[in-house]
Amino acid sequence: MGPMLELLFFAMLSAYIFYRLWSVLGQESEADEERREEKRKKLEAILEDNIIPMPQRKSAEPLIHVEETDLKSGVRDSLELLKKADQAFDFSKFIKGAKGAYEMVSKAFADGDLDTLKLLLSPKVYDAFFSEIAERQKRDETYEISIESFDRVDVDAIEVHGDDVYIAVRFRTHQILVTSDKNGNIIENQAKISIPVTEIWTFHRKISSSEPNWYLVKTQT
Repeated sequence: MGPMLELLFFAMLSAYIFYRLWSVLGQESEADEERREEKRKKLEAILEDNIIPMPQRKSAEPLIHVEETDLKSGVRDSLELLKKADQAFDFSKFIKGAKGAYEMVSKAFADGDLDTLKLLLSPKVYDAFFSEIAERQKRDETYEISIESFDRVDVDAIEVHGDDVYIAVRFRTHQILVTSDKNGNIIENQAKISIPVTEIWTFHRKISSSEPNWYLVKTQT
């Protein structure tokens, strides 16, 4: 995984609308700022309650996720250290919130929802996303992600460094990934085949922060 403190921000699964570059550069009208603030409050309330509204999936199987007793001994020890440092930390809520964040980031990527991505990513990650999507927009391509099922959600590592907490979550899913050209013709995965996708996402939060949000700082496949 590499040292989490290096904050190797991921630059994949990124989709922004290129004509909205002005908003990235901060050139917003008063109406745009009001709209962004309203959405920020709504999304923060969603994240705090760990309730992420998503389209209903075709698959109805229950999500299998790790329990505290399933953790490896080293990870379990780190969890106890985290609980001592942050008595408000709830492991089950975090797992549900991490799953919700995975869905939300994936959906925001597919929809080009820049406002949502800003709430879930650090500024450096956001900048990396912009570079990625700029190349895609030059090719006039669009990307679709459909998460068919979550097969398993596990915690690979928990690290506490002073006020900083890093939790690496392994997601095992089945997804349909489709790329289309400017005319809407599918150029990748025409059969829309669902494939197994395993990713490790590392989330970061400061214990002293009054915000409940965790930010995605790294991904691995």
